[in-house]
Amino acid sequence: MLLASVKGIREQLGFDDMTDINAAIEMGLHAAEPQLASRLNTSFRRASRKDTFWVKEPGFLEGGHVATEFRLSRGLLAAPPAMSSTVRDRLVPAVSGPDPGGAMVYDLERGIARDWQNYYASLYVTFDYQYGFEAEADNPQAYKLDQVPDWLQEAAKLLALVNVSDSPSLSSAGIELDQSVLRQQYDALISQHLRYAPMALLPL
Repeated sequence: MLLASVKGIREQLGFDDMTDINAAIEMGLHAAEPQLASRLNTSFRRASRKDTFWVKEPGFLEGGHVATEFRLSRGLLAAPPAMSSTVRDRLVPAVSGPDPGGAMVYDLERGIARDWQNYYASLYVTFDYQYGFEAEADNPQAYKLDQVPDWLQEAAKLLALVNVSDSPSLSSAGIELDQSVLRQQYDALISQHLRYAPMALLPL
């Protein structure tokens, strides 16, 4: 699916509205989506997800300071998750609600939750959430771009340009794209948004 505007890329290249150029750009954008999903370790199509974590003890414990981090299986959350936790071998919730005591801090883009106040030990912690973007009503092959972050649109554009750099449509028009420069720009951009959380717990 399309994570950026075909028209925007076409105009950036200096082309008029031509079928073959539009088709080449669309192909480049479609190819960019799984590349980005793999690099960011997430999916882009809007869906619901439930992640359950086993927390034996806080990930960080120093004197009176505690911290527990959770890396959800998806990033780009549509809203803060609903969270609940259950004591091991019991059915009675120990903590419930979307945010226990207001202590949980979410990085919705990266899909990471952090609690620097509560002591988690011998708990199953569950997060229910929605992630990704909705499709355009008039074009099910394109995401609603007002939901797609600007940086992700730019990353998709850069990858699409790499993917179409050898296209006959561009070559016949005398347009040459420097793949190495485009890749350097892409790498510099995407490295700022990787879902890196080395101390975080992973879902079961």
